[in-house]
Amino acid sequence: MKKILSIACVAIVVATLASCKKTYITNVVPNQTFNATIAASQWTQTTDGKSDSISIKLPNATQFFLNDSDATLVYFSYFQGVYEQIPEVYNGVSYSYFHYTNNGNLYMVVYAQPIGGGVPVKPTNDILVKLVLIPSDSGN
Repeated sequence: MKKILSIACVAIVVATLASCKKTYITNVVPNQTFNATIAASQWTQTTDGKSDSISIKLPNATQFFLNDSDATLVYFSYFQGVYEQIPEVYNGVSYSYFHYTNNGNLYMVVYAQPIGGGVPVKPTNDILVKLVLIPSDSGN
C-alpha cells in the first residue's frame, strides 16, 4: 500500500510540475545612438561670460525622454576611436551637458568652462560627440 501511495504522490507531483509553464514577456526597446561633430567655430560664449556652449538638435529622437526613467550617456572623442564620457575635465576645461525636449524635439546643450574660473577658452579642435539614449521602464 505504501508503495502504491508513494508512486501516486510522485505521479501527482510530476504531473503538476509538467503542467506549469513559465512565460516571459519582454518588451525590448533598443537604445539609440546619435553622433554629431562640434566644430571649434560653433562654440558661443554664454551671456554671463563664464563659459562657452553649444546646442545640438538631435534628429529622430522623439518619444525619448517623455518620462523621468530614461537615461542619457554622452561621450566626446578628441582622437579617432577614443571616447571619454562627460562630464569630465580635459586640458583644464570642464565639460558638462544637459538635455531637454521642446515641441517633440530633443536638444543637448554642452558647456565648456575653465576649471579655475576666469575667461573661457573655446576648444580649438572639432569634437565628435556620441549620445546614447537609453529608454527605461519606470516599474510603476
